Amino acid sequence: MNLGDDFFLADGVVYGPIQSRRLGVSLGLNLLPANVKVCGFNCNYCQCGWTYDLVDEPSLAKLKFPSGREIAAELEAWLKGNPSTKVDCITMSGNGEPTLHPDFDGVVTDVIDVRDRLAPGVRLDILTNGALLHDHPRVVGGCNLLDERYVKLDGGTDSTFLEMNSPTFDISVWAIIQGAKRLRDCVVQSMFTHGRRDNTTPAAVESWIKAVAQINPKGVHLYTVARRPADNKITGVDRATLASIAERMNGETGIPAEVF
Repeated sequence: MNLGDDFFLADGVVYGPIQSRRLGVSLGLNLLPANVKVCGFNCNYCQCGWTYDLVDEPSLAKLKFPSGREIAAELEAWLKGNPSTKVDCITMSGNGEPTLHPDFDGVVTDVIDVRDRLAPGVRLDILTNGALLHDHPRVVGGCNLLDERYVKLDGGTDSTFLEMNSPTFDISVWAIIQGAKRLRDCVVQSMFTHGRRDNTTPAAVESWIKAVAQINPKGVHLYTVARRPADNKITGVDRATLASIAERMNGETGIPAEVF
């Protein structure tokens, strides 16, 4: 794990385990190239720092992604080498957006095989920005093989979406919503911030609640900045404000909302 400049970038496939606020003891799986951020979003709060390249086919073709077999072998070696270490979940996340792996659904199948043999009962999770779900059936299929799917949604309008997540390609919040609805179930994860970007205003919260209601997830996780953000003018939100937003979400939609 490389924490140079206080940003998180995995230097291999397996990292952690990390004590997660939301997931418990999480063993990370980085499906992306080592020591470089690969993501179609440029979220101001990202713990991996800024996105410096596109995610179109020519740009991705320049990168060296670990194969499904390599990822499975690294996970198998870690599990065999750490039999007494308690792990609640194995989480696909890492240096950006894991579904950008060119053989994502194949990787999922390989990882499930290792988990079933060596760590039955340990959850397989994914943290995704949901950007590929609306037009990549194989990504949807791969995500639906996992135990839990956490989909990012930080705003309910295109203007808030652009401010918070700054996608490097043309995509709308509508596409994120429609893509998430293709999953068999999911948990929406929402980051709230103050400072240069603030999505806690009454109008922003109202539109966000309406957007989440369209997805109709089984739950919502609200959280704020805990590590150094890419933009140093982003600040955290107090727990009382988050709790108020969660209470409103639950009261208006009936969707369970938790603060972390």
